[in-house]
Amino acid sequence: MPSTPPQSPSSILLPSPATTPNRKRLTMSFRNNTYANHSPTLATVASFGGSYLSSPTSSPTSSPLSSPTSAVDGRDRDQLVTHKRDPAKAAAANRSATLENRWGGRRLSEVVEEGPYDDREAKKKNASISVFTHPTIYLKRYRSRRYLLYFLGALTLYYTLLRPLFSSFGPATPPLGSSSAGSQAKAKPTAIIPNLTVKIPPLRARAKVPDRARLPQSVLFQDLPDHPIERGMLKVNPASQVHPIYQLIRDARIAWDQKVANQSKSLQDAVTEYERRYHQLPPKGFDKWWDYVCENNVPLPDEYDRIHHDIHPFRALSSRELRLRTEAISILDNMYTLRVRHGTVRTSSTCDPDVIIGADERLAGQTELVRPIAQHLDDLTVVYSVHDTPTSILSWEYRQEILERIEEEELIEEDTEIDLTIQGWSATCPPSSALGQYERHRPAVVSITPSTALDHKTFISNHSSSMDLCDHPEHIALHGFLSGRNPFVQPLTPVFSLAKTSLHSDILGVPTEQWDNNISTPHWYGRPEEKLLWRGSNTGTYYDSSTPWRTSHRARLLRLANQISQDEEDEEWGITLLPAPKLMRGETLSRMAEVIPWGRANRHYMDVAFTGLPIQCDDNDGTCYELWEDFRWEEMISHEDATRYKYIVDVDGNAWSARFQRLLTSGSLIFKSTIMPEWWTDRIQPWLHYVPVQIDYSDLYDALFRGDRSSRGGEPELAREIAESGRDWSLTHWRKEDMTAYVFRLYLEWARLLADRRESMNFVI
Repeated sequence: MPSTPPQSPSSILLPSPATTPNRKRLTMSFRNNTYANHSPTLATVASFGGSYLSSPTSSPTSSPLSSPTSAVDGRDRDQLVTHKRDPAKAAAANRSATLENRWGGRRLSEVVEEGPYDDREAKKKNASISVFTHPTIYLKRYRSRRYLLYFLGALTLYYTLLRPLFSSFGPATPPLGSSSAGSQAKAKPTAIIPNLTVKIPPLRARAKVPDRARLPQSVLFQDLPDHPIERGMLKVNPASQVHPIYQLIRDARIAWDQKVANQSKSLQDAVTEYERRYHQLPPKGFDKWWDYVCENNVPLPDEYDRIHHDIHPFRALSSRELRLRTEAISILDNMYTLRVRHGTVRTSSTCDPDVIIGADERLAGQTELVRPIAQHLDDLTVVYSVHDTPTSILSWEYRQEILERIEEEELIEEDTEIDLTIQGWSATCPPSSALGQYERHRPAVVSITPSTALDHKTFISNHSSSMDLCDHPEHIALHGFLSGRNPFVQPLTPVFSLAKTSLHSDILGVPTEQWDNNISTPHWYGRPEEKLLWRGSNTGTYYDSSTPWRTSHRARLLRLANQISQDEEDEEWGITLLPAPKLMRGETLSRMAEVIPWGRANRHYMDVAFTGLPIQCDDNDGTCYELWEDFRWEEMISHEDATRYKYIVDVDGNAWSARFQRLLTSGSLIFKSTIMPEWWTDRIQPWLHYVPVQIDYSDLYDALFRGDRSSRGGEPELAREIAESGRDWSLTHWRKEDMTAYVFRLYLEWARLLADRRESMNFVI
């Protein structure tokens, strides 16, 4: 059954971001950690599933949000403004650092003003002596004036010549409270000084940047983690007096700050970092890509590990074999092809738009991304699958052989035999992996309701690691795309897809559908709804009597968020909740945790429903009717109603969720549950820009920032900070220019692999 793209939610229009806030000097404060007692409200979600809702042509006036961490998120943009190695090649903006000094304490008057020669009478006497009767004093004052003139001359030379020159070599790391002009910073014309061309740093509007929400001092000054972390997961320590969310947010801030500070600031830096990471020279055209990055203020120029991970295995194929395989799949059904020839983009498709809804739009979206940089690309052919889902998996043994050949700089022979009789998801992982063990001891029954016992509680610490299915086989039975399938392994196939899991060998592209950065949103504290919102269609799997659809990710979310206890007082059948962060007051988690019935928790925290009518289901065997009877169904939610919510959960559809970018831009606090790494996964920071949620939803209720059922002890300021930081990240890291920069570098790598003489396609400074 061909996959159907997720139904597009209605767009929400947002005002364009305000002028970049002023840089604010960092002042560390160790005052008592008190917070305003605001009652958190929830965020927006657009209408999911069903048919398109037209967005209003005009949106109500709303004050733009400024992210508490936009200063830190913008630091990489400040760096990139001056990333140019060659000042003559691009008009990258330069940043002038603001120098401020601050006294650390009060001076002692007796130290500064008194000394062994402090004699008031002598001072009066000396002050009355005429300089004309004392030539020594006259000479001293003459020399002082001369030194002052020297100093003023040197200062003038510095500000007119040296400072602009030094600024063009790259900015220093901005302070923690600073902000970048980002995409609003424009390069000024170069000033010509005899025998010297100097870039003049742009003038930038500054506004006050709010500080990050405060964390408890016990967390800030903690050397060792209270809660251990393994395989990307934080294991809750019941004896700890530190709420795990505090530790996760602290670690996320540190990781993001380090990532931003360590980015390359020049072409030479980027080449050196590329060689360090990937042990090879960058591809031909790398300097053109760098020019594009600088001219368009694309942040995080070193964070493209996903491209290397996807492209690397194809180095084992000869360029001739790679071209043959590419042409072979281009004529298969439901494929579309981009061909770049002499800087011109040509397209073809084998898709039937009447069967695959949105096929033409996907081809147009990919063409739009490549057109601005096609003139810088060598000839290449790229073949995309039109489906939502990935298509190709390799056996672990075959992948190991590929990697060994690459290590030995050898190619795989065209007649190499591959065992294609192997099947199952575990075939893609090492035999000793957790998935291999899981397949041999698979549980007979998969529970729809997750365990929330205190001893079993975990949170996602590293979202990328948590998506590794070889390490986390429990995800297999809980996701509609994986559950109930037993696929055969395949040869190495050069197919590009818009989604993949860690088990697939497809090359990941950049989806463009549902992208929208013109979305209006009310202020965080102007949203009255505090429940967690989700609306969408019942995609994610095919619903019939032969598939385990009841354990698929969307069906489980609906079941979990709407189930009620038979007996409201029966705590044996309930959810164990961690205490609200501010209510611990030095107590341990085990002492403060409580068990409440599911129904009571859901009425307080959840607003989750399907929209429209059941789809992707078998009407003949009664599955469609069962869906209608068993689950909550609502009308599609309007823009105005959606923006009343502060909190939104985003889950996978048939594959990836196309709505994530819009949700981030809406200013809601987004809780994201996925097994699909995307092109931006290495370029965002969980717990700083969004809240990661496990596939089984066991951490969903504890990850909310609302506090207890009386809204006591919550962290609305932390919630607001993450929501606004996510919106700021989306507006500065998920622009069309950022997507084009990704495919630019991806296609440079691909063109090198397709070339007859790959060594001639390296970039050397």
